[in-house]
Amino acid sequence: MPIQNNSLDQLLVVIVPVEIKDDLVDTLMSLECISGFNFSEIGGYSKTHSQYDISEQVQGYRKLQRFEIIHHSTQETLILETLRKVCKNAHVRYWSSPINSMGHL
Repeated sequence: MPIQNNSLDQLLVVIVPVEIKDDLVDTLMSLECISGFNFSEIGGYSKTHSQYDISEQVQGYRKLQRFEIIHHSTQETLILETLRKVCKNAHVRYWSSPINSMGHL
């Protein structure tokens, strides 16, 4: 049975270049409004690949980091404003989704 936790109702996914991973980790760790997050390496493809280096153009994809942050929806603006400071010089994509249920198995 899922654990009901009304304070955490949204998932924020942020895709960033590998080069700013450590800065993003440090920034997320400093935020009091989140208790944790996940991140992993992914491969990203885009038809607009002018920012890819030669190796990435040959491979056809770029190595990126995907961060997943479960949080209360009222904190999203604060989280995004904080992340913008770290990501201001990088091409970063994000999206958020409601969480219908979550728990531990």
